[in-house]
Parts: sequence; C-alpha cells; structure tokens
Amino acid sequence: MMRGVSATRRIVLGSARAAAVSVLAVVLSGGVLVSGAGAAPVTSRAAVTAASSVPHALAPGSSGYLTSRLDGLSCLSATNCVAVGGGGSPPTSTQTLAEAWNGTAWGVVPSPSPSTYLNDLLSVSCTGPTRCVAAGSATVGIDPQTLIESWDGSAWTVVPTPDVSGKVNILNGVSCTSPTSCVAVGAAWVEDIFDFQTLVEQWNGATWSIVPTTGAAGVGYLSDVTCVSSSDCVAVGWDNSGRTLVLSWDGHSWSVTPSPSVAGSNNVLSGVTCLSATACVAVGDSVVYATGIGSTLVEAWNGSTWSIEPTAGATGPSDGLNHVSCSSTTACMATGFHFAPGVSEPQETLVESWNGSAWSVVPSPSPSATRNNLQNVSCSSPTACLAVGWYDIPVGDPDTPRTLVESWNGSTWTIVPSPNLDALVEPVVSMASTPTGDGYWLADSAGDVAPHGGARSYGSMSGKRLNAPVEHLVATPDGGGYWLVAADGGIFSFGDARFYGSMGGKPLNAPVVSMTPTPSGKGYWLVAADGGVFAFGDAVFAGSMGGRALNKPVVGIAADRSTGGYWLVAADGGIFAFAAPFLGSTGDLVLNRPVTAMAPTADGAGYWLAATDGGVFAFGDATFHGSMGGTTLAAPVVGMAADATTGGYWLVAADGGVFSFAAPFFGAG
Repeated sequence: MMRGVSATRRIVLGSARAAAVSVLAVVLSGGVLVSGAGAAPVTSRAAVTAASSVPHALAPGSSGYLTSRLDGLSCLSATNCVAVGGGGSPPTSTQTLAEAWNGTAWGVVPSPSPSTYLNDLLSVSCTGPTRCVAAGSATVGIDPQTLIESWDGSAWTVVPTPDVSGKVNILNGVSCTSPTSCVAVGAAWVEDIFDFQTLVEQWNGATWSIVPTTGAAGVGYLSDVTCVSSSDCVAVGWDNSGRTLVLSWDGHSWSVTPSPSVAGSNNVLSGVTCLSATACVAVGDSVVYATGIGSTLVEAWNGSTWSIEPTAGATGPSDGLNHVSCSSTTACMATGFHFAPGVSEPQETLVESWNGSAWSVVPSPSPSATRNNLQNVSCSSPTACLAVGWYDIPVGDPDTPRTLVESWNGSTWTIVPSPNLDALVEPVVSMASTPTGDGYWLADSAGDVAPHGGARSYGSMSGKRLNAPVEHLVATPDGGGYWLVAADGGIFSFGDARFYGSMGGKPLNAPVVSMTPTPSGKGYWLVAADGGVFAFGDAVFAGSMGGRALNKPVVGIAADRSTGGYWLVAADGGIFAFAAPFLGSTGDLVLNRPVTAMAPTADGAGYWLAATDGGVFAFGDATFHGSMGGTTLAAPVVGMAADATTGGYWLVAADGGVFSFAAPFFGAG
C-alpha cells in the first residue's frame, strides 16, 4: 500500500505498501571503488554440526542486497529521532526496520517481525526517549493484519492489536500525546474489493481497541493522524469516491469535517500535522481523471474550515506530497515525489516549504537515476528538519530500494548516511563484538555487514564495487561504529568510526590482512601478510616484521590496551610482540590447521588464537572455554571475537556459522 500517490498508483496487491528504495548515503572513507567484481554467489554446503551455530545462506546466485526503506519518522529534537520502515528479500520475506538518530549517526535497532512473510512499519510517534509507538502491518495467511510495536528505551516489542474480521487490515499512521494515549489509523477491506472501511484504534495505556467510525466517517481510507491532545485529533485520507476525507476526534466520537476536493480529479490526503486546534496542514495529491497527471495538494485548517492552498509543484507533469511537518505557523516542510513524463514511478524527491505566505519548491537531492521518494519529514525548528524515504540502486528487477535520509540546515537539503538491511554472502571473513558483549557484527568479503544481538548497523559497502575484497571488521571502543579494511589497504568508516588514513591506492609488498584500533579509537594499525605495519591517527608505530623472513604469513593484529602496543600473529601461531608482552605462541607446535585470528583479553594480559578447524589456544590470563577442534565443519573458521563481559569468545566460519563459548549466542549469518 503506497501513500501519497494517485489512485491508479496507490494499490499494490500482495504487499502492505509499495516498496522501492536505495543506497548512496554511505560515507566512503578511503578505498577506491570500481565497477566489475562483486560478491561471489553462494554455493551449497552441508549444515554445521554444532548446536550453537545456525549458519546463514542465501540462495545460489543471490547477492547481499536486500530492500530497505524508511516510511515513518518522529523527532524529539535535532539529535533524537526514530525512523521505521521495512525491507528484506520480497516477495518471500520482508522484515520490519527501525533506526535511531543520535545527532551524529543513524543505527539500526533490532525490531521484531512477527510474520514469516511480510512485515512493515509505516509510522512512528515518540513522546519521550523511552516511549515510542510504531504502526504498520504483518501478513497472517495471505492478508495483512494490524501491527503495533512499542519502544521502552531498550527494546522494541509487539503489542497485541484487534482487527476487523475477514478483512485486510493496515495501520498507516499513529500519534501519541502521552504514554497512555495514542491513536492509530488505517483501513480494512476485502482482498481485491477496494471498498475501504476506515479503521481507527486507540491505546489507553493497557490495550488497543477499535473505535467505531460510522456513516460517512466509516467509508474510506485513512493515511495519517495527528493529535494535539487526547480529545483533539485529526485523521486524513480519501473516501471511496476519490474525494479528500478528514475525520475529527473530540474525545467521544469521530466525525467527518468537510474538506475541499479538486473537481474532475482523484484526491488524496496523505499526511497531516496540527500545531493547535486552530492550525493544521494536510498534504497529498490530486490526479486528473482524463489525463492521469497529478499535482501537489495542500489544505489548511483555521479552526473553522479546510481550504485548498496554492502550491508551487515541480517542473514536470506529475507531483505528490507524502507528509508535512510544521515548527511554527510560518515554517512548514512537505516532502514527496516528482514523476517524469510517461513514467509510473517517482523519479525525483520533492520538497516544498511554507514561509507563512506561500509554498515554494526547495531543491533536494535525488541520488538514484531511476526512483527517489521522501516519505516523511520531521522538523524541530525552521533550520532543523530530517526527511526519510528510499531510492533505488540498479540491482535486481525491479531495482533494489535502499534507505534515504536527508537533512535541512535552514538553507540546503543534504543526504545523511543511513544503514540498510544487508545479507551476508559467502565467504564471511570477520566478526567484531560490542564492548558490552551484548552483540556482534559479521562481515563478508563484499563489505556487507550483519548485526546481531545489541549490535547496531551503521552501514556497509553493500552495493559498492571494490578494488579488493574486504578482509577484516573492527568495532570502535564505544561500539558506536566500525571500520572495514580491504586487501588493498582501503579503509571504510561507519558510525562514529573516523577515517585517519589508509593504504588504498598505494603500492604494497603484500596484501593487508587485518587491522586493530587504538584504545582511544582515534587511530588504528593495519598489518600486511608480510608483517608490515601501517599506523594512522594516534596509533604509534612500534615496529613490524616487514622485510624479515617469516615461516608463515601474518594473519592478524591485536592492540594491547594496557601498553598501547600490539601483537602480530602468523598462520603457524607465531606471535610477534611490539611494545606488548609476549605471553606465548604455537610457533613451535605442529598444528592440524593454520591459525586465522586472534583476540586479546579485556585487560591485555592474555590472548586467544583460533585455527581454521575451530581449534582455540589460550595464553596469559585468557581462559580456554572450548573449541570446535575435532568437530567436522562445513566451512573453515575465519574470525574470532572476545566477550569482555563474560570472558568468553565467539568463532565465525566462512559460511556465517557462529560458535559461542562462555558467551551468549545472538544468531549467525
């Protein structure tokens, strides 16, 4: 179901909402991108024989690209916002998507997807940092049914909601005035018979219940709702005859408030906002029946009547507005889309602003050459707005939608990096844990990143072409971001990870195989297979094995948090210590399989080594908690991460299988 488009474009069967989105908002720090090589297709393999591992695999020939889009947005301030949407790999499965903004970076926050088929969050309303409500739909059987999820400051949970029996049920908008007062609106209808019945549900702090809408108020489709108090709400949409529909709540019942429509056109109101009981703005579009050409539609409420206001529109044949946000009666922003001639999908983003006397078009970026759409907007002041939506990258058929976030600073709209839902494609190459041990990230050679547990996604290289494969993933000390390093020494920074330099584009004697951050997170070391070390930021060069004869190539590097030095580990388990204590190695042992990774203990007084067969070797104060040595694996172990909270560790295999030892299992792949 797509809001804010003409009737001929509005209904999408088999989906709760039209999907189309995309990528580009990722900040690329270092590393050179080229066209050509991409992720290798997944090949079939046997199941991993470990109870703690649930290996992940995409279908043969698939890629790490998943659809991702943002539909709803709620900002408490310029540095505290929540956005919701959905994505995945339709039509077989999609999942909810929730992201949070802290003023610096967007991160994916895990949210439940109760259906195994289609899950969608279309709107969100926050009354405080620990109280948000999101509304949408989840498919039960073949029909979407209402979905409400609640945020308590630490987790999203599904809240039971009623449905109209025997019908498709969907919630498009939600507005909360307190933790005990929320209203959600949408529609119910019989599949393939589009005589819409308005649907309104209310939260009293304990349960959601359907509020009756009868007569003219019960016929139509509701797109959005806004409440200035528990007894004053306005919902907008359209009726079954193609006219605008406005419903008002007085604390006791819903009733129709007369609203104008453009004659000879199909009229839709998609978004609404109210500053007070006497100041509301609703936006949408009006499509001429005879020509199919759409124009932006804006209506204003002065406390007694709704009236159509002139809008600027874009320089083309068809435009529409999805949502509107006002920080004052003289400062509003409306976001939507522009259609090119003869094209049935939104081609460019559209933003219009209100200065108290007139609406005008404000230039906004459209990163995709095919489809771009801004679904929602939230303004905390005339000079601070965020807008969310989607745009396409040219992958798949149709193209793959990815999240789009744009920011207004009072003069220009710019793209803000935002993460997406990504799948991993074999081979998985690395993992990193959060500093609290409540989750971890996995990365594949194409730069796709998958978060698990409390780990948040801050972006990835999905959709980008690399000069060299990604070799390693490391998290920042506070867990608010991470770096990827490629074999050519290119560095890619996400979240609060900062770019301090790279070896991308520089000649190397051997490929880069690993990296480790300094304790402050304001620098990092890279290590190449020949033992060469490269220091950036506040990382101090303390020596290397570059230019020396090695029995086996170096495969990893780890920082000593106590001394500020580092260790190198070779494939034979040999350890080379630089400004860090030597605590032992397997360099003089005959190993069944080569060492592939190392992880230090939290205090820097020990470390573990992991071999490709899952064997684990502990030194110093590192405690041995078990290994996969001697167990048949479907794929070699390629990475290791320590749990600073429990003193345990995880191993990850090339097929995405994760093995937990004295550490919680948060999923694989």
